[in-house]
Amino acid sequence: MIYTGSYENCKSGRRVSISGDGGKSVSFTEETYKALAPKLDFWLLWHDNIGKISDIENNDFYITEYYKKVLQYIDPNQVLIDLENAIMLCYEPFPIDEDYNPRLHFCHRHIVSVWLELECGILVPEITTDEYGNITELPKISTINDDVKRLIYKNI
Repeated sequence: MIYTGSYENCKSGRRVSISGDGGKSVSFTEETYKALAPKLDFWLLWHDNIGKISDIENNDFYITEYYKKVLQYIDPNQVLIDLENAIMLCYEPFPIDEDYNPRLHFCHRHIVSVWLELECGILVPEITTDEYGNITELPKISTINDDVKRLIYKNI
C-alpha cells in the first residue's frame, strides 16, 4: 500500500518526503524521493500567480506542468516498488471544516495519487497517523481528482 499525507498530520510510519526541499523547513530528516518533487521553475510561476488569476486556471497550469516536466519521465510501477508501504509527504495541510475549499489546499501529492490510480489501477488514500501508528483515512478531494484526470488524459 502507498499513501499521501502532510508533514503535520503524519507522525509515524514510513514517511517519505516528495517536496522540493525534502521537508527541511519543518526539520524533516527521514527519507526523501526527489523524483516526485516539483520543479522550481513552474512552482515559482504558480506561486506568483496565486490571487492574480483564478485558482482553477492556476492549478490547471501546475497540473499540466507537473505532468509534462516530472511525471511523464517516471515509471509509475517503479514508484510503487520504491515507495511500498510509504506515506508520500508534503506541506499542504488537509483541513476538513465547513469553510474547506479543495482548490485552496492544492498539493502535488494529490496529483501523484491520481496519476498512480490512472497508471496502475490502485487507490492511494490520504491519511493521518498518530505517534502510535494508528491510521485514519481521509476523504478523496473529488474536485482536484477530476481536474488531474482531465488534464493528465489530455497530455497522455
